[in-house]
Amino acid sequence: MKKLRTFFSILIATVAFAALPKIAWACDVEHGLRSKTETGSYRVFVNGTFFKQQSEPSSGFGSSPFLDWLVTGENIVRIEYDGTDGQFGITKGCIGEFPEDEPVDQVTFDQPGSKILKFDHGGLVESEYLKAEIAGDAGLMDAVRQLQVAVRARDAETIFELQAPLFRDAIRQGFSLDNPRMITRKLLSEGVLDITEPLVVTPVMGGRVYQVLSPAFERPVSATIKDENGTFQWFSGTFWARFDGKWGIVGL
Repeated sequence: MKKLRTFFSILIATVAFAALPKIAWACDVEHGLRSKTETGSYRVFVNGTFFKQQSEPSSGFGSSPFLDWLVTGENIVRIEYDGTDGQFGITKGCIGEFPEDEPVDQVTFDQPGSKILKFDHGGLVESEYLKAEIAGDAGLMDAVRQLQVAVRARDAETIFELQAPLFRDAIRQGFSLDNPRMITRKLLSEGVLDITEPLVVTPVMGGRVYQVLSPAFERPVSATIKDENGTFQWFSGTFWARFDGKWGIVGL
């Protein structure tokens, strides 16, 4: 199976480190999700916010780190699983290293259902969305349509303007945006475009952020390139917040 590389994974190094904890370890600590499934598919939500979904079996090796939508103190991870043989656990470890073998919390499934995992985030959370207004979703879908029009036109500059809050997080941490922007331009100019309809708007993170996904949890826009090296995908427009009356993307 060809390896799927998403634009989100490329941006991890430049966007999400503001949300990582600093606690009494000899390193910066992160938590993540480890899954092992033989049947079915699953969706994962962190503090009520969409994290990932997977329809293929998972091996139980490695861990998907939680980089966004964390809160100081207890964090809630909800697993929705439609199979009959699944194991899910919260991992803990130093950034850039393999996590500990023993999970912080774990659940098993022998029938379809929904279960909760918990972990404690010991540090302060710094993220651009915390500066956002809590004032309803008026005008949000106009901004989403603007993004979709820009993708159809392969207009990277308009997309970058809408992603300004996302990039402010990276700039505050001292990371360069050159590589993510270059990759976006390439995928937009050469990739197969997908514009998702219909879309469902859901307030998350206390109403500061709005999640925009299809009923099947597909993202509003994407571009995909397939070649001899694999499948490369860019997507955007999933998480929005409003700053000084203007909507912007705070999460892909």
